[in-house]
Amino acid sequence: MIAARHVKDAAPRLASLPTLVVRRTDSPVFMASLQGKRVVDMMARFDAGHRAYVAWYDGEPAAFGWVATRSAEIGELQVSFSLPRRDRYLWNFVTQPGFRGLGIYPRLLAAIVDAERAEADRFWIIAAPENHASESGIVKAGFTTLAELSFDAAGNAAVRAMIGGGGSAASQLLGVPEISGDLSQCWRCVRAGNAMTGCASGSCRCDYQKKDQACAA
Repeated sequence: MIAARHVKDAAPRLASLPTLVVRRTDSPVFMASLQGKRVVDMMARFDAGHRAYVAWYDGEPAAFGWVATRSAEIGELQVSFSLPRRDRYLWNFVTQPGFRGLGIYPRLLAAIVDAERAEADRFWIIAAPENHASESGIVKAGFTTLAELSFDAAGNAAVRAMIGGGGSAASQLLGVPEISGDLSQCWRCVRAGNAMTGCASGSCRCDYQKKDQACAA
């Protein structure tokens, strides 16, 4: 799915978590340590205009995410795109295993919108169709789901509208076609080489959070 939130949209009603604090960080060393990646890779992200935010819970780094300000890519779909000047794309969000189920993710998203709103009007975010927890958190954070985003029958990225105008808006941003036909229910299955027909309608049980839970096909 691809979803968006405008700064003029109603703010979500989220109960506060007293010990949750969201801060932006400019440290490639800290982010490399937190994500288990190379410092040089984090430096490249910052140099490309990406911004990092960390959610601290009880003094511990519980979750993180990135904000693209110029351009972005969706590696799983092999899609790259540029952002309008006052648009932001939120990506690479992870809640550490010991902090899941507390509602940190939607609160992190909402905090980022608040922090960036002086420089941005519209915020975009995506989730793989098998990432059910992420989809739920995105909606709780006040985002409106515009379109499905997945692979078409030929294995190419495409969108299908879920609300009026949603497909065209997503297509224009991402540079992928809007279609009316079926899209794959699971990115994982397609990337593993399974045909779309490998997941009968409503049968896919893949779950992004449960790596050992495979498709029912």
